Amino acid sequence: MALDARAGNPRNPLADGSLTCRTAQQVSAVFLVLSIVCMVLLPAHLFLIELTVLFVFVTYSFFVKAKNIAGLDLVYHALFPALYGLLGYVLYHPLDMTGLVFFVLLGIFGAVGEVCNEIRDLEKDRSERKNTVVVLGERWGFYLLMALMVTAFAIIGVFSLSEPDFSRLLVFVPLGFILIHPAWKAMKEPEYRQKFVDVINARAIALALVMLAVYGILRFTTNI
Repeated sequence: MALDARAGNPRNPLADGSLTCRTAQQVSAVFLVLSIVCMVLLPAHLFLIELTVLFVFVTYSFFVKAKNIAGLDLVYHALFPALYGLLGYVLYHPLDMTGLVFFVLLGIFGAVGEVCNEIRDLEKDRSERKNTVVVLGERWGFYLLMALMVTAFAIIGVFSLSEPDFSRLLVFVPLGFILIHPAWKAMKEPEYRQKFVDVINARAIALALVMLAVYGILRFTTNI
């Protein structure tokens, strides 16, 4: 929090003073209780995944403090969305290749989001943190970011080719360029680096919604 507070326009409500530590602790306690209640109500076979979710969230900032460990910070940010996706999937369907690909893709894009943030916050972080981009440096951080996105769309392409029911998703693979281009532009143009994250986020949300809509249409018209 102290590190975020030194930023000119902190995004953290604790850092900008709009939320007190006491209030944050109370809200966290409420969410912890709600989480435990949900864990009790959900099927027993999800319990191990649920415990993993709690472990990841707690040790990200406390005890292990994964957010300050290069490599592990990306693993944790990959697990945040991936574990939620896995919970939702196995709640209604046994884990299969589709579920595994879904888990991996969510993880990759979770890591992508963290690399984006670390690049944007590099100057602020480099004095006190040892996250992945601080260790690699900005240029290699951009290369890692683009490599992760290329990998994600390559997986989508291979999966779509191997699963005929998903072949129509192939049309979205070339659209990965619209996510990669802002990262490439930011690497070449320093003045663009404070805005490229928002551009990628907006485009990713739009692309995800379109892909979800296409999947929904396929799901209810072809019984995939």
